[in-house]
Amino acid sequence: MSGRSTKPGGSLRRVGRRVMKYAEVGRIAVRSGWAYLWNQLLATLFLVVVLYVFVQLWRTTFAAEGPVIDGYTLPEMIWYLVATEAIILSLPRVHAVLEQEVKDGDLALRLSKPHSYLGFHYASFLGEALVKLAVMLLVGGATAYLTVGPIPFRWETAPLLLLLYPTTHALNFFYVATAGLLAFWAEDVLGIYLLLDRLKWILGGMLIPVGLYPEAVRRLVRWLPFRHMIGGPAELFVHFSWDGAAALLRQQALWLVVFVVICVGIYRLGVRRVDLNGG
Repeated sequence: MSGRSTKPGGSLRRVGRRVMKYAEVGRIAVRSGWAYLWNQLLATLFLVVVLYVFVQLWRTTFAAEGPVIDGYTLPEMIWYLVATEAIILSLPRVHAVLEQEVKDGDLALRLSKPHSYLGFHYASFLGEALVKLAVMLLVGGATAYLTVGPIPFRWETAPLLLLLYPTTHALNFFYVATAGLLAFWAEDVLGIYLLLDRLKWILGGMLIPVGLYPEAVRRLVRWLPFRHMIGGPAELFVHFSWDGAAALLRQQALWLVVFVVICVGIYRLGVRRVDLNGG
């Protein structure tokens, strides 16, 4: 009786230790990011230039079309762009890290560690992305505020918007990690990464809301994951609704399962291939 009763507690402790292990990896990545904060701030110069250019373009467009386009005012359109650019520019280049580890043989060292290979890289990815996202939102928000002014924001929605940070970045991580893991078979995965990444940019609503796309493209986008990785969270940031948030989280969870299965499958096939070849 006593032996059986301790099993649930022991399992919970093991799960807790595993979670803390990855949390520590993420914490180290956060500290590393803050240590190079000036580098992060310099990287935002590109964001400032992009926002300035689009402010001028959208001002001309709104002056010709009217004060509201597809439900967006000029300030809302610019703040939408701040959100999408912050997501994209905060993503670490995990595909390059995975590719280099496979090529250099560092993968074997990682496999000897008492943690999941993909879990370790996701925790590190999330920690690094958190610092970049905070800096991008700070600088991008300041630029938008100075150029077009603020937009109404419901502070009670902040916890749910914060929840979208790990889910949105998890989708992007496992999507891009598939490109990096193809280094088990490909000599150079840069071309594959650029194809997948630009496809996500175009169909994800990075520069303009998906609602402004032609009807045929909007129908296609509904069946693809890209909007849930970029445009969906940005739309909620500007036009929040509880129903929209619930729908987005459901879609993100569904696509996350798909991406994890694909990514883990590619990883296991690649490791098996290395083992068979004596790597």
